[in-house]
Amino acid sequence: MTLHSLIASDAVTVFCNTDDFAEVVTYWPRGATSGRSIDAVVFREQITAFDANGGQTNLPAFEVHVANDATNGISSTELNTGGDEIAFPPRDGKTAVRKAVLQLITQDHGMLVLECR
Repeated sequence: MTLHSLIASDAVTVFCNTDDFAEVVTYWPRGATSGRSIDAVVFREQITAFDANGGQTNLPAFEVHVANDATNGISSTELNTGGDEIAFPPRDGKTAVRKAVLQLITQDHGMLVLECR
């Protein structure tokens, strides 16, 4: 086994393991009529945005970690940050809603880290 194959395998079997921190989400490629279930680790955060008058608003921000894999996650070659969506609950106990994939934050051979809103 090469280091490359070990990293890719660990992304699926260790980091995106639903027995630990991962959860099942639904990936919707741009223009797709149905989504596909994948395992991902979702970080639910808030960011503060400021308007021109100095007022502030707290906005939800989501960081989604998925395997860089077309079967068990999302392949970096298929990712479209201009139209793909991922459906997941905005917080525990809520119903899943589709969020736009805004950007690819980082990637390696094993994982993609995506910003969704």
